[in-house]
Parts: sequence; C-alpha cells; structure tokens
Amino acid sequence: MIDPTVERFLPNLDAQSCKASTGVAYTRYGSGEPMFLFHGGSGSWSHWVRNVEALSQHFAVHALNSPGYGASDDIDREMDNDSYLDVVFRTISELADGSNRIHIAGFSFGGSLASATAAHLKNRAAGISLIGTAGFERPTRRALPLVSTRKQREELGRDPTAAELRALHRSNLGVLMVWDKSKIDELAVDTQVENVARTRWNSRKFSWSGMTPTWLSQATCPLKVIYGEHDASAFPSVQDRIDQCLAARPDGKSVIIPDCGHWAMYEAPERINAELIAFHGGV
Repeated sequence: MIDPTVERFLPNLDAQSCKASTGVAYTRYGSGEPMFLFHGGSGSWSHWVRNVEALSQHFAVHALNSPGYGASDDIDREMDNDSYLDVVFRTISELADGSNRIHIAGFSFGGSLASATAAHLKNRAAGISLIGTAGFERPTRRALPLVSTRKQREELGRDPTAAELRALHRSNLGVLMVWDKSKIDELAVDTQVENVARTRWNSRKFSWSGMTPTWLSQATCPLKVIYGEHDASAFPSVQDRIDQCLAARPDGKSVIIPDCGHWAMYEAPERINAELIAFHGGV
C-alpha cells in the first residue's frame, strides 16, 4: 500500500492506492467517468475521507495527494506555479486515460488547482465543483488565531507530547476548518495531525495568486461554487468570493451550506455528496 493512511481512515473500502509516473500518489475508488478530487492546503486525499465512498458509487474517483503532500514525492520547495501545474496536468493526462469527460472537484487550495485544470482540459472537462475555493488576492487586515507546531514548540521550550499536539490541531480546526466544534471528532484530528506532518510545499503560492477567477473564465465546462455559511477563510465574505467566481463565469451555479464552515465536505458530508452527485451526474 503506497499510502498507509487509506487503510487507517477507510479500512472497509476496497481501493487502490497508487502512484503516477509523476510521483503523485492517489487513491482510486469505483468505476465510471473519472472524477479528480483536489485537497486543501496542509492536506491530502483525506480531506475527502467522508465523500469518496458515496462518490465512488457514481464515478471512478481519483483522490489525489498533490505534489509535495501526503504520500506523493517531494518536490523543489522553490518550484514556481507553472512548473507545479505542469506536474498536475501530466498526472491528470496519465490517469484520465484518454477520457473526454473528466469531472473535477477542488477544496480550498485545491480549488485553484481544479480551476487551472479545467481551463487546461478545455472541452474534455465535464464539470467543475469548487468548495471553499482559494486562489484570490492575498487577504489584508485579517488575522486568524492559528498556532503552528513550530510556535507551540517554542512556547513550550520542548517537543510537545502527543496529547498537546492533538490539542493544538483540534484548536486550529475550530479556528479555520470546522464551524460546529462538536463535529471535530477523533477522525478529524487524526487526519489533521497526519496531513500537517506530511506537508512539504507552501500552498499560499496558489491560494493567494488571484488566479482562480482568470482560470474559471478560461474554462468551458459547467461550474458549481459551494461555500459553508461560516467559512472563516472567505475574506471579506463568502458572498464576495462567490461573486468573484460568478463574475468570471456568469453561467455558473452557487450554493451556501447553512451552519457550516470551511471544510464543508467533512462537516456536512451528506449535503456535499448530494450536491456533487446531482451536479456532476447531470452535466
């Protein structure tokens, strides 16, 4: 098994954990038209842990570990955005196996990658869904009280215990990722601990690139934009982020998930699964 987290987090799901010739690791589930899932910053395929099983009943789901994340190979930390996208595009070309109907969904940082991929694929893209997407201008005058593991170590004057590290990640999940803190369960903390430890690239290069609206304007496939009502990453507001996407693509559709934060796929999986299946199944 190339990615041991697959067996840990989805022990009962029959899946293939593989690696493309580009060094990008992915997990494949189900059959049908290919659907590629892009995760968020400091993440991996496991951002979609509550979605892949439902989606695999309708699509050949490829849950990617983006270059420099999860079980994927290391990359040059100074790699520029165009070179990074080249690795992503070559991976999609290899895994899509000539399909002319490719479904794409991206979360946060992965939304910007998904938007670029849809623009690159042109008419081969069947549809794109963006959940809490990034790829806008760098926010100013916004301060989220997140604490890094480095800062935690400095404040403690020693390495944190496993319990202290989990408490840090639970707190950070409540600040940025999950609005209803009662939904931050042990699985959410497990994935966060694992994902942060395996992050070796700075996603801010894309998340603050301002390029998502441009890429969306170049894409030709149907678009669905999804945000949680209380998405802490959406600055200055959720509606502003949606408006920027729809200004680029006036034909796009949007939905706001009530009582939900940034990591909507985890906090409201049934609603997100239904949205994705209905949208991509109908395009």
